Amino acid sequence: MLFKVRRLLGAALIVSVFIQMHIANSGYATGRPKIAFSSTRDGDSEIYMMDIDGGNQVRLTINPARDYDPSWSADGDRIAFVSNRNRGIEQIFVMDADGGNVTELTTQWIHQQPAWSPIAERIAYVRNRGGRQVWVMDADGGNQRRLTQDGKNELPTWSPDGKRIAFLSTREPGSHLYLMDENGENQESPTQDMLPKDAPSWSPDGQWIAYSAIDDRHIIQIYAVRVVGVPHLKKLTRDGPYKLQPAWSPDGNTITYTSWEFKWDFDLNRVKREQKTIHVMTSEGKHLKQLSENHGGNDTDPDWLNRKAWSVSPAENFATTWGEIKREPAGSR
Repeated sequence: MLFKVRRLLGAALIVSVFIQMHIANSGYATGRPKIAFSSTRDGDSEIYMMDIDGGNQVRLTINPARDYDPSWSADGDRIAFVSNRNRGIEQIFVMDADGGNVTELTTQWIHQQPAWSPIAERIAYVRNRGGRQVWVMDADGGNQRRLTQDGKNELPTWSPDGKRIAFLSTREPGSHLYLMDENGENQESPTQDMLPKDAPSWSPDGQWIAYSAIDDRHIIQIYAVRVVGVPHLKKLTRDGPYKLQPAWSPDGNTITYTSWEFKWDFDLNRVKREQKTIHVMTSEGKHLKQLSENHGGNDTDPDWLNRKAWSVSPAENFATTWGEIKREPAGSR
């Protein structure tokens, strides 16, 4: 019995060392997730990564073409993004989290807005071939399947359990938020009275979807709608610049978003839109901090690294992974 206990403790120690090495290599040694984003600070759009406090901003792509709209894989090892680097047509690419091993997944027509499934190795995306529709493919670009048919459909995002996809559709007047099963069935809208403007984002518990919409003052603000149980809509932001592209943090406590400053141009007698920067607020809409600095370019498309299997303690940087411990059935020995 004592020998078995020692053997189990030894195995646990090996697993613990492996986990901590994997965390250190994947950027989790700080006990905090990362945020990937797009930036034009160097003249053209490139993919960057930063800590959740805005520090350690690192450029991942270096290409004269336009690289933008990053989406993390569930394991945090890869990032899907859009680029027109080959043939001048926007396609979906995937790269390692450090910017290496860039691979093109799509080659024909226009492909945009990749969204990695949190469970299976699949990517939802938008194909523009005579109209924008939501498709899904395997993570290697194979097995491409169309999910939507009517109207203009775009900006797909997966539910935390990978069973549903939220997207925007113009099949009815305006652009409404819709939900569908992962195979494209059971398409329905929970927000018929609202006109979403930009990318939806699920809360980690799957209860809410945040998105941006134009309010009664014609300012783009961020809203959240409850999609489980009794429907409920709440407005998270109210004043100041336009607020777009909300992205919920893995712990559900904060939301990053793109802030778009605007001023009145008295010479042209119209609104003059200024720089786009990335900010973070609480899930209730209270502003916390501006994450990306003012540098003359635009920072957009924030996406959290959300490794669902990890639980990290910021105090001691100790990580655990939740799962099942397999036990031999009784009488197997």
